[in-house]
Amino acid sequence: MAFGQSKNRRRQDASEKKEAVKGAVRTRGPGLLKAILLTGLTCAGVWGGLELRHWALSSPTFLLKETTFSGLRRATPGELLKLSGLTVGQNLWALEVGALERAMSGHPWVRTVEVTRHFPSSVSVEVSEHVPAALAVLGELYLVDEDGEPFKRLQPGDRLDLPLVTGVDREGYLADEAKTRERIRQALAVAEAYAATQPGKRERLSEVRVSPEGMVLVMADGTEVRLGEGETDAKLERLARVREELRARGLSAEVIHLENRARPGWVAVKLSSPVSERSGASAQ
Repeated sequence: MAFGQSKNRRRQDASEKKEAVKGAVRTRGPGLLKAILLTGLTCAGVWGGLELRHWALSSPTFLLKETTFSGLRRATPGELLKLSGLTVGQNLWALEVGALERAMSGHPWVRTVEVTRHFPSSVSVEVSEHVPAALAVLGELYLVDEDGEPFKRLQPGDRLDLPLVTGVDREGYLADEAKTRERIRQALAVAEAYAATQPGKRERLSEVRVSPEGMVLVMADGTEVRLGEGETDAKLERLARVREELRARGLSAEVIHLENRARPGWVAVKLSSPVSERSGASAQ
């Protein structure tokens, strides 16, 4: 009797194990199928991506047909294309925009450049050029922009009529670029203020000299105007009145002093006439 019960018990345990295995298989079945399906889809996606990339890089649809430029005044499309190596027939997907922009930025007139791909077959290049504001003597003559940045050596073909900034040098620029650029910006600000307060005058500004004592203006006729530092607008107004007075008297000045800090309202004039070497005048 006990033997029969033991045999039945073993059969029951075996049946329960079999059912447990079937349940486990049923439980794991959907997850396993899902994993296999995801793996297949991933492989198909990778393969499809590679095929799509190969097609994009080899299809004649994406070959460059036209490059347009905007913002050019001094630089030419041919010069920028030569620098960048951009040519008709290149694949747009293969173009490295950053490398093209860096190459075109090597042109001395180019300040900023932005290259944009227009699919399927064109590229646009937007350029911002340096605007020359003056010439600076930095070992050689350089064009400088409104930010005081020397961006190009002066070439015979440039044909620019600009004031000259002197009193800065190449060694100083290399030693402290920020300080030198700031002094050039100050000189440009004085030149701009002079142009605004002396409109239509015959005494054209030729040079702005940066000195330890301040700014010195040099007119085309050689007259020096020593401004010193600060109060530029007020000093230029006094300069205009002094000039009118000298013109009315038929006199010409060699040096006009406006840098008197103790008496800012006083203007000292050194006449170019041999009769009088110096005279003082108040121009309140």
